Amino acid sequence: MLEMRRLQALHAVVTTGSVKEAAALLGFTPSAISQHVTTLEAETKTILLEPAGRGVRPTAAGRMLAGHAADLLDRMFETERALMALNAGELGVLRLATFATAGGELIPPALAEVRRAMPKLEIDLRVADREDAMSLLRGGQVDAAVIEAHGDRITGDSLVTFPLLIDPFRVVVPRDHHLAGRRVIPLESAANESWISIRCEIGCCRIATSEAFRQAGYAPLRTVEADEYWPAQGFVAAGLGLALIPSLALGVQHPGVAIRRIKQADQPVRQVLAVTRTAVASTLPVRTMISALRTQADIHQLPGIGKRVHSPNSD
Repeated sequence: MLEMRRLQALHAVVTTGSVKEAAALLGFTPSAISQHVTTLEAETKTILLEPAGRGVRPTAAGRMLAGHAADLLDRMFETERALMALNAGELGVLRLATFATAGGELIPPALAEVRRAMPKLEIDLRVADREDAMSLLRGGQVDAAVIEAHGDRITGDSLVTFPLLIDPFRVVVPRDHHLAGRRVIPLESAANESWISIRCEIGCCRIATSEAFRQAGYAPLRTVEADEYWPAQGFVAAGLGLALIPSLALGVQHPGVAIRRIKQADQPVRQVLAVTRTAVASTLPVRTMISALRTQADIHQLPGIGKRVHSPNSD
């Protein structure tokens, strides 16, 4: 296979008609240019240059090879420019996966920040639960994922984790419920209440809430099932039961409910993490997205929303 730098040297000599001028053009020494051309002649078993007065001129083979070299050098320049544009976020696609409630609160303003910084970057966003999101990430189908966790570690040498915040669950009660008059509700005080089952609360979230009820000393009586957190608020407002809902899912509050904190000893929480792969963690689009997510996580450090969780592996 012909080496690009030797082709570049031949093209410069043919273009300038002089080894000395070719060396000045490329920033090489004349002896380096001559060595590149000599090696190229040996590799191709062809005479490429011949003396012409004080300079040199190409043979037919030299003119042909220099012409092809010009095309290759142009393509190489275009490739380098495209790679620079890709690394700068001026080209390509940033592919993300997120769970639904992060998609409603953290992701939109973070994406708006990325779009302002990189208006030509395409963004592909999909909603996925933790298991699916991590599968997509490990398979290279997304560049970063926003997931929920409950103290468990994300394993994998090829992964980089950025903790964003801790999202506490709140208890949602009907506005006219007798517990609505309390600012903080111990879960044990709601042992005789009915509770809304929420289908999207799966995996580690269900484990966390079930453990909170266990510590409070009872298993909740779940009488109605809602697909998502927002319909669950509607069921609560109708008096069909209480609900445990994470703060990020309470950006919009139903007018018929009251949202109350849970006693600290009973408090279930979930960690919100951003995860990416080592291979893409240093690229500008991914770095910009992670930075935007952390900015939004800081904004959500409001009363009732939770705190940033720090980790020695987060930077």
